[in-house]
Parts: sequence; C-alpha cells; structure tokens
Amino acid sequence: PGAAITVFDWYLDRITELGLDGSVSDSRTLAADGVNPYQDLGCSPNGDLVFQPWPKVILDPTVAAGEHYRWQMVLNRAGDDGVVTLRSGIPGAERTNLSAGSRPRMWGRKMVFAVAPAGVWYGSSDGYELEQVDWSGRVTRAARWAGPELEVTRQDLARYRDALLAGYDDPAERRRFEDDGWPGVRDGLPERFPAYDALVPLPDGSVWVVPHPWQRRNELHLLDPDGVWLRRLTIPAGSTVLDAGPDWVLLLQRGPLDEPSVAVYEAEVSL
Repeated sequence: PGAAITVFDWYLDRITELGLDGSVSDSRTLAADGVNPYQDLGCSPNGDLVFQPWPKVILDPTVAAGEHYRWQMVLNRAGDDGVVTLRSGIPGAERTNLSAGSRPRMWGRKMVFAVAPAGVWYGSSDGYELEQVDWSGRVTRAARWAGPELEVTRQDLARYRDALLAGYDDPAERRRFEDDGWPGVRDGLPERFPAYDALVPLPDGSVWVVPHPWQRRNELHLLDPDGVWLRRLTIPAGSTVLDAGPDWVLLLQRGPLDEPSVAVYEAEVSL
C-alpha cells in the first residue's frame, strides 16, 4: 500500500516502475542491472529485485544421457548498489540429461523463494523446511513443519499413467504408449515428491506453502513471519493458487471440459 508498482516483462526483458497515478517513473532492461533470472523475480520492500540467476554450469559432463543431476543455485538482490549475493550453493532444479542439453526432471525438486519484509524465505523442497536470509545475506530464521508423506506409491504412478492415457483418443495409440512409452516415463520418476511447489508471501511476512500438484493430499500450510506453523488448508486437486490472505486462498480451477473458474476457499482461523 502506497508503494510504486514494479512490472516485470519476460518477453521484453524489461522492468517498468509505475507511480501511484499510473505514470511511468522508470524503465530499464534487466541486462542493464546484471539480472538474468531463471524463474520469476521478487521485489523487496524498497524496490530491489530478488532473483535466481541461471547457473554458470548448465550441463554436468559427468552425467550420462538419461540420468539426473541437480543445479546449484544462487539467491541475488539487485539494487542501486549493484547485484549482491544473499545466498549461494542452494540445491536447485533437478534436471534430466539429454543427448543435447537437458530438461527439468518430471516431479523433480527445485528451489523456490518468497520475499518478506525482513528478508527472503527460500527452500529446496527436499523436506518440510525453509530458511530466511535478511538483506545482508545472514540466515535469521528457520521453519519446519509436518506435512503429508512424500513417498511416491504405486497408486500415484497409476494416477499419473491414467492421466497420460486419457490424452489418447485412439485405442491403438493408448496401448502403444502403455506398452512402449510408459515404462520409460515411469522409470524416470523420482521415489519422493518435492515437499512443495511454490511460496505465496503475504504483506505481513507470513507465507503460504503450496504443495506439489501431484501429491495425494493438496495441503497448503501457512507460516507466520517467524516461520511458526499456523494452519493448513486442503484444496481440490489440480487447482492453481492465484492469490491468498491469512485465512483464504483464491484458486483457478478447471472443469471436465477444461473450462476455467475461480473460487475462494476459507481456512479455519486456528486448528
């Protein structure tokens, strides 16, 4: 409230600052700031940009084709004093090595972050835990909570196989995929789900932890500004979180014909 709006344009590689009356107060390219984000940017309370840069080592030459490896990520802040590293050596995206290049591993772990007034919450989705660094890069808080079991079961694999088969209208193509394509897909899946898929920050520094979309129990967990667990909210499978407050989330849902709708789900104030 009362602050300028920072607009990030992926396609134009540009940051635009808008005043309260909608006027453009600044416009610059990310390259001019030394910013090369791997995923979406965050914005600090004073307007600095928070981002994960693309890692310097894209492909590990020691990993054979078809095998998996993991990037090491950095958390940076870009402002008037240039680009400052807040944290380095963070386990990031799991990748699958291809004959030429690589791609994100299906159901793979990744690094996520969310900007809070006191610093940046970040985690690698290995387990139900996050850390927060302040604007100097010092770790100031840690959060740990209990969540659903992460082991990938036969039922999870069957759900995923059936979802892929539903995309084939021709029975012969369905059988061909089930016999020839599915074994390779199945063997490439990890044994555990990522503990979370995204973080949604609230203005007071609290953060909603969004589950991986293929987990059996779609539980969002709310942590207070100090990382203390407050409450959970179960949402329908396949929902996308658009916005949230301390006791509600706004979801994008799709019907049987892929028609979109939005819905607000309320959480109990205390559990």
